[in-house]
Amino acid sequence: MKINKIFAVSCLALASSTASAAIITQNGNNVSFTYDDATAYGTGNVVGDVIFFTPTTFLAQSLDGAGIDATTATLNIDVTAITTGFSMTSFSLAEEGDYKLSGSGASVSADGYFAATSLTTNCGLPPCRDTTIFDAGTLNNSNGLLNPWNMGGTLNLADVAGWGSDTSVRLTIQNNLAAETLATGEIAFIQKKFSVSIPQVPVPAAVWLFASGLIGLMGVARRKA
Repeated sequence: MKINKIFAVSCLALASSTASAAIITQNGNNVSFTYDDATAYGTGNVVGDVIFFTPTTFLAQSLDGAGIDATTATLNIDVTAITTGFSMTSFSLAEEGDYKLSGSGASVSADGYFAATSLTTNCGLPPCRDTTIFDAGTLNNSNGLLNPWNMGGTLNLADVAGWGSDTSVRLTIQNNLAAETLATGEIAFIQKKFSVSIPQVPVPAAVWLFASGLIGLMGVARRKA
Protein backbone atom coordinates (compact mmCIF):
# COMPACT_ATOMS: atom_id res chain seq x y z
CA MET A 1 0.00 0.00 0.00
CA LYS A 2 1.11 3.55 -0.66
CA ILE A 3 2.09 5.90 2.12
CA ASN A 4 -0.66 7.94 3.73
CA LYS A 5 0.54 11.46 4.43
CA ILE A 6 1.03 12.17 8.11
CA PHE A 7 -0.10 15.57 9.32
CA ALA A 8 1.15 16.95 12.62
CA VAL A 9 -1.46 18.04 15.16
CA SER A 10 0.84 19.27 17.89
CA CYS A 11 3.88 21.49 18.15
CA LEU A 12 6.06 23.41 20.58
CA ALA A 13 8.17 20.31 21.22
CA LEU A 14 11.89 19.86 20.67
CA ALA A 15 12.93 17.74 17.70
CA SER A 16 14.38 15.00 19.87
CA SER A 17 14.05 14.34 23.57
CA THR A 18 17.41 12.62 23.53
CA ALA A 19 19.37 15.39 21.82
CA SER A 20 21.34 17.54 24.20
CA ALA A 21 20.22 21.16 24.21
CA ALA A 22 22.53 23.60 22.50
CA ILE A 23 20.60 26.88 22.62
CA ILE A 24 22.16 29.65 20.56
CA THR A 25 21.15 33.18 19.56
CA GLN A 26 22.01 34.79 16.23
CA ASN A 27 21.30 38.45 15.51
CA GLY A 28 20.04 39.89 12.25
CA ASN A 29 19.72 43.59 11.45
CA ASN A 30 16.47 44.07 13.39
CA VAL A 31 15.63 40.73 15.00
CA SER A 32 17.35 37.93 16.90
CA PHE A 33 16.84 34.19 16.39
CA THR A 34 17.15 31.81 19.37
CA TYR A 35 16.89 28.04 18.85
CA ASP A 36 18.43 24.64 19.62
CA ASP A 37 21.04 23.78 16.99
CA ALA A 38 21.14 20.10 18.07
CA THR A 39 18.08 19.22 15.93
CA ALA A 40 18.08 17.68 12.45
CA TYR A 41 17.95 21.20 11.00
CA GLY A 42 21.45 21.99 12.27
CA THR A 43 22.83 25.50 12.67
CA GLY A 44 21.25 28.35 10.77
CA ASN A 45 22.87 31.18 8.86
CA VAL A 46 21.58 34.74 9.21
CA VAL A 47 21.79 37.35 6.46
CA GLY A 48 20.02 40.63 7.17
CA ASP A 49 16.81 39.56 8.91
CA VAL A 50 16.71 36.21 7.10
CA ILE A 51 17.73 32.87 8.62
CA PHE A 52 18.28 29.75 6.53
CA PHE A 53 19.19 26.14 7.27
CA THR A 54 20.86 23.50 5.09
CA PRO A 55 20.34 20.13 6.83
CA THR A 56 22.44 17.22 5.57
CA THR A 57 21.02 14.22 7.47
CA PHE A 58 17.26 14.86 7.35
CA LEU A 59 16.08 11.99 5.14
CA ALA A 60 14.05 8.78 4.81
CA GLN A 61 15.10 5.78 2.72
CA SER A 62 13.65 2.34 1.98
CA LEU A 63 15.32 -0.31 -0.23
CA ASP A 64 14.37 -3.73 -1.59
CA GLY A 65 10.95 -4.08 -0.03
CA ALA A 66 11.99 -2.96 3.47
CA GLY A 67 8.64 -1.28 4.05
CA ILE A 68 8.20 2.22 5.49
CA ASP A 69 11.03 4.39 6.80
CA ALA A 70 9.77 7.65 8.34
CA THR A 71 11.47 10.56 10.07
CA THR A 72 10.08 13.62 11.87
CA ALA A 73 11.85 16.69 13.22
CA THR A 74 10.67 19.87 14.92
CA LEU A 75 12.41 23.22 15.19
CA ASN A 76 11.36 26.05 17.54
CA ILE A 77 12.77 29.51 16.87
CA ASP A 78 12.15 32.48 19.14
CA VAL A 79 12.24 35.60 16.96
CA THR A 80 12.55 38.88 18.88
CA ALA A 81 12.81 42.46 17.64
CA ILE A 82 16.09 44.10 18.69
CA THR A 83 15.47 47.45 16.96
CA THR A 84 13.16 49.94 18.66
CA GLY A 85 9.90 50.31 16.76
CA PHE A 86 10.39 47.16 14.72
CA SER A 87 7.50 44.67 14.71
CA MET A 88 6.68 41.40 12.97
CA THR A 89 3.46 41.02 10.99
CA SER A 90 3.80 37.88 8.84
CA PHE A 91 5.93 34.77 8.42
CA SER A 92 6.66 32.73 5.31
CA LEU A 93 8.09 29.22 5.16
CA ALA A 94 9.56 27.74 1.97
CA GLU A 95 11.20 24.32 1.95
CA GLU A 96 12.93 22.24 -0.67
CA GLY A 97 14.60 18.88 -1.15
CA ASP A 98 14.83 15.98 -3.57
CA TYR A 99 13.63 12.40 -3.91
CA LYS A 100 14.29 9.23 -5.93
CA LEU A 101 11.87 6.43 -6.85
CA SER A 102 12.48 3.16 -8.67
CA GLY A 103 9.85 0.40 -8.90
CA SER A 104 6.05 0.36 -9.03
CA GLY A 105 5.75 -0.22 -5.28
CA ALA A 106 8.09 2.62 -4.27
CA SER A 107 6.62 5.82 -2.81
CA VAL A 108 7.65 8.88 -0.80
CA SER A 109 5.87 11.77 0.92
CA ALA A 110 6.70 15.06 2.62
CA ASP A 111 4.42 17.22 4.76
CA GLY A 112 4.74 19.77 7.51
CA TYR A 113 3.29 22.03 10.17
CA PHE A 114 4.07 25.74 10.66
CA ALA A 115 2.94 27.84 13.64
CA ALA A 116 3.57 31.22 15.23
CA THR A 117 2.84 31.75 18.93
CA SER A 118 3.07 35.15 20.60
CA LEU A 119 5.49 35.52 23.50
CA THR A 120 3.98 38.89 24.46
CA THR A 121 0.23 38.94 23.72
CA ASN A 122 -2.82 36.90 24.73
CA CYS A 123 -5.87 36.52 22.49
CA GLY A 124 -8.45 35.85 25.15
CA LEU A 125 -6.90 33.43 27.64
CA PRO A 126 -4.20 31.64 25.54
CA PRO A 127 -1.33 33.37 23.72
CA CYS A 128 -2.17 34.59 20.22
CA ARG A 129 -1.41 31.82 17.75
CA ASP A 130 -1.69 31.02 14.04
CA THR A 131 -1.00 27.68 12.32
CA THR A 132 -0.94 26.10 8.88
CA ILE A 133 -0.43 22.55 7.54
CA PHE A 134 1.11 21.88 4.12
CA ASP A 135 2.54 19.08 1.97
CA ALA A 136 4.67 18.57 -1.14
CA GLY A 137 1.82 17.09 -3.16
CA THR A 138 2.05 13.90 -5.21
CA LEU A 139 5.65 12.72 -5.68
CA ASN A 140 5.45 9.98 -8.29
CA ASN A 141 8.26 10.50 -10.81
CA SER A 142 9.76 6.99 -10.83
CA ASN A 143 12.57 7.59 -13.33
CA GLY A 144 15.24 6.44 -10.87
CA LEU A 145 16.80 9.93 -10.85
CA LEU A 146 16.78 12.68 -8.24
CA ASN A 147 13.73 14.91 -8.59
CA PRO A 148 12.99 18.15 -6.71
CA TRP A 149 10.13 18.77 -4.27
CA ASN A 150 9.07 21.94 -2.48
CA MET A 151 6.43 23.04 -0.01
CA GLY A 152 5.71 25.80 2.48
CA GLY A 153 3.16 28.13 4.04
CA THR A 154 2.45 31.68 5.18
CA LEU A 155 1.16 33.05 8.48
CA ASN A 156 -0.38 36.53 8.73
CA LEU A 157 -0.83 37.80 12.29
CA ALA A 158 -3.69 40.05 11.13
CA ASP A 159 -5.74 36.90 10.48
CA VAL A 160 -5.95 36.36 14.25
CA ALA A 161 -8.40 38.65 16.04
CA GLY A 162 -6.63 40.81 18.59
CA TRP A 163 -3.14 40.24 17.20
CA GLY A 164 -1.84 41.89 14.00
CA SER A 165 1.79 42.47 14.94
CA ASP A 166 4.30 41.44 17.60
CA THR A 167 7.83 41.99 18.86
CA SER A 168 8.53 38.45 20.09
CA VAL A 169 7.17 35.25 18.52
CA ARG A 170 7.96 31.55 18.73
CA LEU A 171 7.95 29.88 15.32
CA THR A 172 7.46 26.11 15.21
CA ILE A 173 8.32 24.05 12.13
CA GLN A 174 7.63 20.33 11.99
CA ASN A 175 8.55 18.22 8.96
CA ASN A 176 7.64 14.61 8.23
CA LEU A 177 9.39 12.55 5.54
CA ALA A 178 8.49 8.96 4.61
CA ALA A 179 9.76 6.42 2.08
CA GLU A 180 8.38 2.93 1.29
CA THR A 181 9.30 -0.02 -0.93
CA LEU A 182 7.32 -3.24 -1.38
CA ALA A 183 9.60 -5.50 -3.44
CA THR A 184 13.23 -6.43 -4.09
CA GLY A 185 15.02 -4.01 -6.39
CA GLU A 186 12.88 -1.02 -5.49
CA ILE A 187 14.31 2.29 -4.22
CA ALA A 188 12.52 5.06 -2.32
CA PHE A 189 14.55 8.02 -1.03
CA ILE A 190 13.60 11.54 0.07
CA GLN A 191 15.56 14.28 1.81
CA LYS A 192 15.10 17.82 3.04
CA LYS A 193 17.93 20.07 1.88
CA PHE A 194 17.09 23.73 2.49
CA SER A 195 15.20 26.13 4.79
CA VAL A 196 14.99 29.98 4.55
CA SER A 197 13.32 32.92 6.32
CA ILE A 198 11.79 35.60 4.09
CA PRO A 199 10.85 39.10 5.31
CA GLN A 200 7.37 40.52 4.71
CA VAL A 201 8.84 43.57 2.99
CA PRO A 202 8.71 42.72 -0.75
CA VAL A 203 11.84 40.90 -1.92
CA PRO A 204 13.11 41.55 -5.48
CA ALA A 205 12.28 38.68 -7.82
CA ALA A 206 15.94 37.89 -8.49
CA VAL A 207 16.62 37.55 -4.77
CA TRP A 208 13.62 35.25 -4.30
CA LEU A 209 14.70 33.00 -7.17
CA PHE A 210 18.16 32.74 -5.63
CA ALA A 211 16.76 31.92 -2.19
CA SER A 212 13.88 29.66 -3.17
CA GLY A 213 15.89 26.55 -2.38
CA LEU A 214 16.07 27.52 1.26
CA ILE A 215 13.41 27.65 4.06
CA GLY A 216 11.53 30.83 4.80
CA LEU A 217 10.56 31.69 8.26
CA MET A 218 9.64 35.21 9.05
CA GLY A 219 8.17 38.45 7.85
CA VAL A 220 8.97 41.73 9.49
CA ALA A 221 7.68 45.26 8.97
CA ARG A 222 8.42 48.57 10.59
CA ARG A 223 5.42 49.79 12.60
CA LYS A 224 4.32 53.36 11.78
CA ALA A 225 5.11 55.84 14.50
